[in-house]
Amino acid sequence: MINSMNYLKIGFIKNTHGIKGELKVLPLTDNPKRFKKLKEVFVLVKGLYQKEEIEKVRFSNEFVLLKFKNYKDINGVSFLKNCYIYIDRKDAVSLKEWEFFTQDLIGCAIFYKGSNIGIVSDILNSGANDNLLIKTNDNREVIYPFLRYFLEKVDIDNKIITINQYEGFFD
Repeated sequence: MINSMNYLKIGFIKNTHGIKGELKVLPLTDNPKRFKKLKEVFVLVKGLYQKEEIEKVRFSNEFVLLKFKNYKDINGVSFLKNCYIYIDRKDAVSLKEWEFFTQDLIGCAIFYKGSNIGIVSDILNSGANDNLLIKTNDNREVIYPFLRYFLEKVDIDNKIITINQYEGFFD
């Protein structure tokens, strides 16, 4: 069985492009040019990771246009619409200190002054910075800035984020 934690989500197939089997992919990475370096990806199709070799990569506006080997026309790739594209975690770019993959933050428990106050349910981007969407233990949703200044520790291995927010933030 394949462990989904071994994969990182890097794109979403929005649609087909043209008639020769290209796919219009919305990149879910901060640097879409990374697609050029990939030789293979995994597409999550009906709950299974399907390995695909990349034949060609082009760019069009905010989209990446991908052509997989073994598919010659639009009819062959149409079943891939609305699927996510992943890479093997071992092929991921190296992260700098205080950089994290979004999917590693989701599900982390949030601690403040030794108490668990909730869990990260999503990551939102406001343009200036990323924000944690926290589902608190009393079922509220709170948006918390994912900025080094407001974070004491991020422990991805143990799925714990310790924050140092100011008094009353969650009141």
